[in-house]
Amino acid sequence: MRYAAGVQVVIAYNPVAGRGRAEAAAGQLAAELSRAAIVARLVASRQAEAAEWLRPLLAGTDALVIFGGDGAVRAAAPEAARAGVPIWQVPMGTENLFARHFRMGSDASMLTRALHARRLRDIDLGIATLDGGAGEADPAHFAIMASVGFDADVVHALARSRTGAITHASYVPIMLSCLRAWHPAELAWEIDGEREWLGHGIVVVGNLPEYGVRLNPTPDARCDDGLLDAVFLPAESPLEAIAWMPLLRARLHDRHPEVRFRRGARVRIDAASAARVQVDGDAVGSPDGVRLMLFRTAEQRLSVLLPPE
Repeated sequence: MRYAAGVQVVIAYNPVAGRGRAEAAAGQLAAELSRAAIVARLVASRQAEAAEWLRPLLAGTDALVIFGGDGAVRAAAPEAARAGVPIWQVPMGTENLFARHFRMGSDASMLTRALHARRLRDIDLGIATLDGGAGEADPAHFAIMASVGFDADVVHALARSRTGAITHASYVPIMLSCLRAWHPAELAWEIDGEREWLGHGIVVVGNLPEYGVRLNPTPDARCDDGLLDAVFLPAESPLEAIAWMPLLRARLHDRHPEVRFRRGARVRIDAASAARVQVDGDAVGSPDGVRLMLFRTAEQRLSVLLPPE
């Protein structure tokens, strides 16, 4: 099927995604789109801020197609939101939570139909501002979730040892190492001005009801309500942190009397001792941890290109 000419897209690919297959796959997709009269421009993502390499390409673009995992989406999302350009993720990461939630795929025919149907949904973007890490001038954006606790320690440890593409198996030795070393911080949160002491444990701040290996601690999170969903899971030790996994998978954690759920536009977390932070599976802030974390929704919203009905 051919469509009227005029649709233009930017295809950004992570050179290490899919164990290096992203570049070839992105080129193949561009060729298939061209047969449907869609002009595609390829660009490799870089470690530099997306404003440097992506912003100049988005003017007059109808969509940004991202080849990579959730970290690639996170890196590009602020610039796409700034330009008002809808995004589509071609899943090539370890989890691909963003693509899973919006039912995106790598099929060129599906993407072609989506581009011409142009079903869009505006969603919230989260921003993490960290004491001792990213400041107000350089916030850490997230589209899916952020967390403080054992999982963030795992993400930081993996970032320190990572040399290339990763798989689920890459996490196993890291988790075992963190089981021996993790010391939970004592936490308190203040949500829309209301403060509450929590104790030792883990806090997850969700924008989407998605999490790795379908644990999904914030299953009722909505990405378009201007609010973030926060959940506290008490844990005095690494083993107690791991023990939450089957309950989260079965969505039984909400029955625990010490689990707390809150929702708000601003979630401030204070830690009695330094705690590490991750956003969308990326380590942010100081590798030694931070004491103060503020999570809020951004003023600019992110446009998402939805699959055709």
